Amino acid sequence: MCSKKAYTLIETLLVIMMLPLLLSLAFSLFRILTKYDYEFTKRQNFIGIIQVRKRIALSSDISIKDLRLQMTYRNQLIEIFCDEDKLIEYYGYLEYLIGLNHCELVIDKGKIVLNYEIKDELQEVFLGYVK
Repeated sequence: MCSKKAYTLIETLLVIMMLPLLLSLAFSLFRILTKYDYEFTKRQNFIGIIQVRKRIALSSDISIKDLRLQMTYRNQLIEIFCDEDKLIEYYGYLEYLIGLNHCELVIDKGKIVLNYEIKDELQEVFLGYVK
């Protein structure tokens, strides 16, 4: 007697029916993780803006030179500038904002404004006043 091992028609149909279910579950999980990552970045950037505002409020001699916000904070010269996709502070290397496409620091009528683009959305954030 010869024993042949092969898939039956029912087994093949079950696999074909389960494949779309598994793919839809994987796609849903991917979407949830992507949304969570974006929300985390958004929350991190909100905290970073608050930190920059605090830094500016406690600083003096604020100016923008070569696209860098320079100021004296606790008797130390610090610079805040955009580097690739982040807003960072040079002294101590602190990252304030992440995931940016483009950012620019501007002093307009005594106000310090940060313009940046994230996820194809333009944002304009007031940071503080020049003293």
